[in-house]
Amino acid sequence: MAHRVILLSLLLLAMLAPAAASAATAYVSDQLEITLRRGQGTQFGIRAMLDSGTRVEVLGRDEASGYTQVRTASGTEGWVLTRYLQNQPAAREQLAAARRAQTAAEQKAAQAVDELQALESANADMRAQISGLETQVADLQTELRRVSSAAARPMEIQRRNEQLVEEVRTLEQERDRLGMELRAEQSLRDNWITGAAIAFLGLAVGLLAPHLRRRKSGWEGLG
Repeated sequence: MAHRVILLSLLLLAMLAPAAASAATAYVSDQLEITLRRGQGTQFGIRAMLDSGTRVEVLGRDEASGYTQVRTASGTEGWVLTRYLQNQPAAREQLAAARRAQTAAEQKAAQAVDELQALESANADMRAQISGLETQVADLQTELRRVSSAAARPMEIQRRNEQLVEEVRTLEQERDRLGMELRAEQSLRDNWITGAAIAFLGLAVGLLAPHLRRRKSGWEGLG
């Protein structure tokens, strides 16, 4: 139950974290459409029309003309008005990215819960087998003591005694084997849970860090 609480807490943290923006890129602002021109001015021909939210690589800026040289994802280069670029994706793009991150986190958490439940079920079955073997060992040991105390039919008693001793040894070996497998399964489960918790925590920190830096920058700007 405690493991499930940890996984659900990490999932909630991942759902609340905003998507991080990539460095050295820019995005077309919330204008409907802007022109990508061959040069720095309206006298240059249009190479392409860029929709709002389009991601471009910044190649250089000309403060005097107010234009920025960019390259699109398809490799087309040109100049756009700097005032139409922003460092963050458009609001709808950020929302879509956050929803994708949330969906991925939910899927990973659900997979982790399923795998944990499978391990717990396998451990429960193994414990049941060990308990059954221990009961059989106890019954055979009881019969062994009863047969050993009898005085009649020495040869039959000896044969049965040896048979019971061998059966007890076999069952004890099987019990020990299953005990080792159970300990190995428990160790695997504990290691897997620890690794999953670290991975989800790293994902959550990675998602939260850009948001915290933006908030800190905003406070410094207010100061």
